[in-house]
Amino acid sequence: MRVELADALRHLPPRLEEAAGQLATALEETGGDPELRVAALLCLARVQRERYARDADPAALEEAAEAYGRARRLVPRDGEAFGELLPEWGDVLLERARAAGGRRFTGAAVRVLRESRAAVPQSDPGAAHRLMRLATGLRLRHAYERDAVDLREAEYLLELAVRNSRGPLERARAWRDHGDVQQEIHGHTRAADRLDRAVESYRLAWRAALEADREGRDDHEGRDEDHRGLPGREDTALRLAARVQEARGDVLERLARPRAALEEYRSALQLWKRIGADPDGRSEGLRARVRVLEAGP
Repeated sequence: MRVELADALRHLPPRLEEAAGQLATALEETGGDPELRVAALLCLARVQRERYARDADPAALEEAAEAYGRARRLVPRDGEAFGELLPEWGDVLLERARAAGGRRFTGAAVRVLRESRAAVPQSDPGAAHRLMRLATGLRLRHAYERDAVDLREAEYLLELAVRNSRGPLERARAWRDHGDVQQEIHGHTRAADRLDRAVESYRLAWRAALEADREGRDDHEGRDEDHRGLPGREDTALRLAARVQEARGDVLERLARPRAALEEYRSALQLWKRIGADPDGRSEGLRARVRVLEAGP
């Protein structure tokens, strides 16, 4: 009952401390029951994640990671909680590695995300997501350590993620990340073919995002009027399509292909126009680039 109460309280930011107190008491009362201890520790980790969302205190992520680690030691590999614990733990470590002073957490993040990836077969519906998260961890470790081997592995994992993706939106995200990795590898090798590969990866991401947009619109057909016009998957897909078009244009500029870049920027602007909302002001920056390229050298 204490765990269930804490699980409800974690959705109320002012009462997170109360939730943590309930869990501390629950952990004292569980005795040697490993199943109850795992449930309490998983809930405690999630409470600490909510505390980080509320306070932006990296210490909360460290406490969440510790709780996941304690739970992991109590769960056998074939245990029901094993599958859900690892990706959550890896995400917490990844988020901590991104925060201030996060360098020392990157190794643990990669280790847990690698274990998370190995915990499910490639046929699992969540396999592509786990591959992409591990690739993200490797790229973050590269940002700190500058070891190109991490980028090569991330490239390979993202290609696997494309093949194992559940749908076009997930495939689009994998191709986008793949394009980003090509640019990061170019930072080491300075080989122009890496930029060419980035252009192609962004093109494939754009195409998959538009496919996801079409699927999303088809899903909306036949629904009640009350549900139409709500933010949906197609809006996410169009935003992704617009951003990868912008990224593609940027790479084409670096390749000294201004006319092709101009075409991509115009395409991205058309997508932002379709979306109808641009809270980050990205379209204004695009318009500035278009004006510069239209003016010529």
